[in-house]
Amino acid sequence: MERKATYPDLKINGVGQASGGTYREVRIDGVSRLKGDIECEKLRLNGMATAQGTIRARELECDGKLNAVRLLEAGNAVLNGMIKVKGEFRGEKVELNGYIVVQGDLSAESFHGRGCVEVGGLLNAGEVNLTAEGRCTAREIGGESIRIRRGTGGSRWRTMWSWAIPKLTAITEADTIEGDRIDLEHTTASVVRGSVVHVGKGCKIGRVEYTGELNVHPDARVENPVKV
Repeated sequence: MERKATYPDLKINGVGQASGGTYREVRIDGVSRLKGDIECEKLRLNGMATAQGTIRARELECDGKLNAVRLLEAGNAVLNGMIKVKGEFRGEKVELNGYIVVQGDLSAESFHGRGCVEVGGLLNAGEVNLTAEGRCTAREIGGESIRIRRGTGGSRWRTMWSWAIPKLTAITEADTIEGDRIDLEHTTASVVRGSVVHVGKGCKIGRVEYTGELNVHPDARVENPVKV
């Protein structure tokens, strides 16, 4: 009978650092620096951490600030606070409540975000549900179902995350948005491609290519709608 490998836990309390390795659970309470590649079942961060190597975790819970210099890969990720990734971010189910910056691509099975999102490359997920509380940008947004809204900026939300969210107009900007079902509000894009497309209030779209149905709000602008 094959024995399942067991790995140690890594716990950092206060100010500390750790080299890379394979762990069962990594728990950080305080301020830490992770010098090498980390692979673990679960990573829990309550505070601030800088990861100089690749991070791979089946579960990621972040309450605070995480800087990842290279690749960040997580199965289920709950991100509360500020996340900065210089490389790529790959996930399965990603839930954001705060501010995320990814210089490369961000890919996931589902992405539900509330706050600010900056993606230098492609934001790609089977389901994209984004509520912008500040300026959100991506070169491209792709997915089967894409829904983009402007947040209400409620006092409770602002009180919790005002330290992380820039005080900018809540609008989403992308060069290209492509999916099956697309529902947009307060979004600016050069090209939108989809089957069923709803262009809601506050949108400014250069060209919409659709195969099924297009609905445009009276307060939106579409320069070139094309049925293909």
